[in-house]
Amino acid sequence: MMMAIKASLLLMIISSFTLLLQLLLIVEGKCPSKANSFCLQVDGFDSILLDGSHFTNISKVFRQIAFLFDDDHESKELDQFILINNHKLEKLDRNVFCDFRFRHIVIRNCTRLNRIDRDAFNGTARFLKSIKIDFIGLTESSSEDFFEALNSLDNLEDLELKNHRVLNITEYTFRQKRLKSLHLDGPLEVLNNNAFFYTDNLSILKLTKSIRRIKQHAFHFRLASNKTLDLYLDAKIGSMERRVFLSTQRPLTINLFLNKMSNFEAAIFRPVLMEPIKHELILHGNPKEMRNPCQLLWLFRNKHRFKGVFQFKDEPMINESYFDQWRCSNQMIHGHPSSSGGTIVMDNGQTNINHDNEIHEEMNNIDRAGIDASHNSQALSPFINSPISFAHIIIIIITAIRLLFSQT
Repeated sequence: MMMAIKASLLLMIISSFTLLLQLLLIVEGKCPSKANSFCLQVDGFDSILLDGSHFTNISKVFRQIAFLFDDDHESKELDQFILINNHKLEKLDRNVFCDFRFRHIVIRNCTRLNRIDRDAFNGTARFLKSIKIDFIGLTESSSEDFFEALNSLDNLEDLELKNHRVLNITEYTFRQKRLKSLHLDGPLEVLNNNAFFYTDNLSILKLTKSIRRIKQHAFHFRLASNKTLDLYLDAKIGSMERRVFLSTQRPLTINLFLNKMSNFEAAIFRPVLMEPIKHELILHGNPKEMRNPCQLLWLFRNKHRFKGVFQFKDEPMINESYFDQWRCSNQMIHGHPSSSGGTIVMDNGQTNINHDNEIHEEMNNIDRAGIDASHNSQALSPFINSPISFAHIIIIIITAIRLLFSQT
């Protein structure tokens, strides 16, 4: 029994001595380049770096290094904590940083880290300004506690969440009222309604990789604002619901990357360009990178109407003749995509629609009316001065005669 106790004490002493030796690396003021290292940077003890897989209990590490700092509260206010290249750590426990407080946290390449307690950031919550998380093992089953932990950060301004395994962004997922910049990548299955509802100060939102579906109120915010939101859709998007950009209650600068766009529906983007709120649409890349470049033709035929709210970032001199090489005119009947585009508008007004392209029917309606039905009041003025055809006159006369007889 005594031998076991002595052996245990000896191991504790060796462990503490090893840690102390690692801490002495601060003498030169540079963190070691090799893995499995621990380092405090010298300049005012402003950073803590944990690099490597032998740190499996982060709370214990902070308890062990506390003796290096003065007892006063301010000495433990540091610039950043960096945790990288740890392939054994599975969880960040409650109050993981003890009474240390950081302005910035970086967690990268911790592939087995799949649980973050909702109280993990206790103590540093009001101090944190930015968190960058890249390549962790976070999954759908543990995402609720993780997002609750993030939502406890009252002063968080910058958040990056990349290379994770969360598939669904649910309603009210992000609730950081001071958040200014959010970079979220996929692959995501669904971006749900009101996902960013409480992020009142969000000014930059980057969505990258891929999103299967974006719901119509995904970009709806709690408060109306005249502050522009820069939205970067640098992602392959399966489908976007019709009114996805019409309920934001603030101006949008929508950056679209054509190499990622599988569909560029007039039904989605045309109403945005004609909103009373001055949104801006910026296209990046070459139409050749699109699956069906002819979907852009409606935009360029009407770009004079969208002056000041639309720009082609990479090819500003592009015009309708640019589309001739794809024979877009041969693919269009009465200005709408033909069978190669998924929709045929027949002379009698009937439309042949396959299952995957039902959205095009409403796109056709918008093209004919000029805008979504809910915005008809803004759409009327462009058509008041347009020439009236003989067919229109006949329809007006017949309608008037019917009304006359119905009243007699």
